[in-house]
Amino acid sequence: MKIKQHLALPYSLRAELLLQLAALSHAGIGPLQALPMIKLPGRYQTRMTETLNLVKRGKNLAEAGLHSGLWTPLEAGLLGAALAAGDPTRTYRHLAQLYQEKAQQISRIKSRMMLPAFMALAALFIPPLPQLVAGSLSLGGYLWQAIRSILLAVGLVGGGIFAYRRFQMRPLDAPTSLLDQVLLALPVFGKLHKRRNLCDFWQSMALMLEAGLPMFDALPLGLQASSNVLLRRELAKILPRMQKGATLAEAVRALPAISDATLLGLIKTGEASGQLPEMLEHYAKGENASLALQQEQIAEWIPRIGYGLISALIAYNLIKGGGGAVPKVPHDL
Repeated sequence: MKIKQHLALPYSLRAELLLQLAALSHAGIGPLQALPMIKLPGRYQTRMTETLNLVKRGKNLAEAGLHSGLWTPLEAGLLGAALAAGDPTRTYRHLAQLYQEKAQQISRIKSRMMLPAFMALAALFIPPLPQLVAGSLSLGGYLWQAIRSILLAVGLVGGGIFAYRRFQMRPLDAPTSLLDQVLLALPVFGKLHKRRNLCDFWQSMALMLEAGLPMFDALPLGLQASSNVLLRRELAKILPRMQKGATLAEAVRALPAISDATLLGLIKTGEASGQLPEMLEHYAKGENASLALQQEQIAEWIPRIGYGLISALIAYNLIKGGGGAVPKVPHDL
C-alpha cells in the first residue's frame, strides 16, 4: 500500500491523541472501539476517519495510522512493536510525555519571542517615518514597505515550520538533502541537532527492545528516529557489524561519529547484566535532561540577541534617515 505524503501532526496534538489512546488502552478498549471516541480538530479528523476505516479492514493501528498520516514512520514502528508485544499502553504514555515536553519547550520559546517580535514590527514601521513626515514617501509607499517585510517574515517562518514537519515524515530511504548538511554544520545548534537525533534513536531502541522486539528487527526501525539522513546512515552501520558477530558495544565503538564514553559504558553494562533496554533508557533520560537545559538557556538568550539586533537596526535607520524629518528653512528667508 502506497503511503501518502502528509505533514506531521503538531506536537501538542500528538501528545493529546496518545494520552487518550493510553487511557482507553489501560481500560482494555482496543483501537477499533477507541478511535471513534477520539475527535481531532479541523482537517486532522479526516486522518482519524481514514485510520479507522483501515483498521476495520484488518490493518493494525500502526500501519493504518502511517498510511493516513496520523503517525510518523518512527511512531508507526514503535507502535507496531508495542502492539505486537501485546500492550501498547506504556508506549502511548512515553510518546505522549515526550511530545508534551517538546510542545512546552516550543510554547516557552514563543512566549519569550513575543516582545522581540513586537520590536521587529516597530523596526519595520519606525525607520521610514522621517521620509513620510518630510513628504518624500507617500502613505501608501510607507505602508507597503512595512507590509512587504511582514509578509516576507511570515513566509520564511511558515516555510520553515512546513519544511520541518515534512522533514519528520521522510521515509527511511530518503536521499540526503542540503538541509541535513546545514543542520549539522550550524554553530551550537548543529551539535544539539546531532545529540537530539542520537538520543531519539537510543530512546526508540530502548522502547522497542523493552517491548520484546529482537535487536536485528529493532535496529532498522530505530533508524527512523533520526531525522537527519547523514546520521541515519552512520547508525545503519551498526546492524551489519552485529550480523558479523560483534556485540552492540563493539559495533558502536567502531563508529566514533555516533559513540561516546557514557553510552558505551551503559551498553556494556546492559549487555553484561541483561538489562540493555533499561540502560539505553537511562542514557536517553540523561541526554533529554541535558538537552532540555541547553534549549532553555538558548531560549533565554535568543530574545536578548533579538533585542540587541532590532534596537541597533532601529537606531541605525533613524540616524541614517533622521535628517529627512527636520524641516529646512527656505534660503530666501
